[in-house]
Amino acid sequence: MITILGGGVAGASLARALALRGRRDVVVVDHCPFATGSTGKALGGFRVQHGSTLNISLSLASRPYFAARADRIEFAPVGYLYLADTAAAGPELAARSELQTAHGLPIQHPDPRTLLPEIVADDLFGTNYCAWDGVYLPAKVLACLREEATAAGARFHYETEASREDLAAEEVVICAGSWSRQVGASLGVDLGVTPLERGVFQVGPFDWLKPQTPVLLEAGSGYHCRERQGRLLVIGPGDPNAWEHHRQWLERRLPPAAVERPEDHWTGLYEMTKDHHPLVGSTEREGVWAMCGFSGHGVMHSPAVAESLAAMLVGDTPPLDLTPLSPLRTQPLLDGTQL
Repeated sequence: MITILGGGVAGASLARALALRGRRDVVVVDHCPFATGSTGKALGGFRVQHGSTLNISLSLASRPYFAARADRIEFAPVGYLYLADTAAAGPELAARSELQTAHGLPIQHPDPRTLLPEIVADDLFGTNYCAWDGVYLPAKVLACLREEATAAGARFHYETEASREDLAAEEVVICAGSWSRQVGASLGVDLGVTPLERGVFQVGPFDWLKPQTPVLLEAGSGYHCRERQGRLLVIGPGDPNAWEHHRQWLERRLPPAAVERPEDHWTGLYEMTKDHHPLVGSTEREGVWAMCGFSGHGVMHSPAVAESLAAMLVGDTPPLDLTPLSPLRTQPLLDGTQL
């Protein structure tokens, strides 16, 4: 038996991948109700515009899953529009563009007002845009993965604590998101995962905001936003519960959206590691594996990571080499595009 501890997108992706490789003894256990963890609170952005070969490869390998289920998960390739909002961000975006283009990404450098006329762009030092990027509904991705994994033979148990039988399985995989450090400690392994609260503010609806609006992301400040059902979802650095600094950013960059009060607000937890890359592979304890610490990229990269980790678990050659993501790595991974 293979026990997966955690039924978010990471755990459901792995259950699906294992079941499709013929394992009919996969059990997913989660102490939370379905879709109430970090997955259900995610912004829902997908991008291939990363700053390392590894992360670009993971996105390219995951993207077919999203594209093939576009209607079911509301995946729309609206693109990510990166804004160089500081003098230092201009050369940085140019360097990213060179790397990304070398990997075959169709990077463009449009005037942002051609994509969103309401944006203030006179102070920008450049832009990067890729139409392969997009948005989706995270809860629907999780529902889709769970449905497909169940159809292939995996079993899910939500609002359930792992039993002794579960923990005595041939292989146990920790996919517990922000709780992975505690879960790992209970199994005698050290996983450097720390929760980080992030807040999402919802404003609108706005008549001028169209479904094809790209995700906006300031490369310098880190503020970004996306359209969802005529509303704007906004996330940024600093206090995740403080609207005022988000409002001030909108007032500077997208004035029509700088309303006095948001329509809605919620927070979720990023599962952060020291180098903002996930921990994937075998741990220091035989039979205990990890697939956690995605640092905000869990929904986006789980399909690809799960395919390769499932191959490793059943003794096959993985489609992607996940060795750099080993939980036992001693050298930090670097990617300047990590948020």
